Amino acid sequence: MCKKVGTAEKGCSCPNFVDNSAANDGVQTWKETLEHMDNLVVWGRETMKANKALSALQHKTRMMKALQSSRACMKEDMKERVAVQNKLHDICITMCKELGAFPEKCACPGYKDTTDKTPGVMTWDELLSYMDDVAEASVTAIKGWKSMR
Repeated sequence: MCKKVGTAEKGCSCPNFVDNSAANDGVQTWKETLEHMDNLVVWGRETMKANKALSALQHKTRMMKALQSSRACMKEDMKERVAVQNKLHDICITMCKELGAFPEKCACPGYKDTTDKTPGVMTWDELLSYMDDVAEASVTAIKGWKSMR
């Protein structure tokens, strides 16, 4: 009846009606979640029974295979991570410039901010470095003058 009237999709109140529309596609209901959890509990119990039935050698072999596949997955995962990081590294500074975080707030790997934080003002480190340069230049100049005699 609801199909003929056109209310089946909007919510039919007929007894024993089950909504099989695509409205719940990809969304798990509470009932489905609880059923899935119950299935996991049963599966876990069966797996534990099967593991207890294994001999120690069989169990060790199974665990070693699992460990090897885990290591292989970790190596593959690391390769993927390195590839993504290398890809991002190439565009990291460009992204910082576009976001307005360059150069002060740029946190790209391997990037060191070398901009002058105090433009027009000489810090103690800059002054001491300048004085060392002046002393070195004066020693060189005096040697040059003495060699001209």
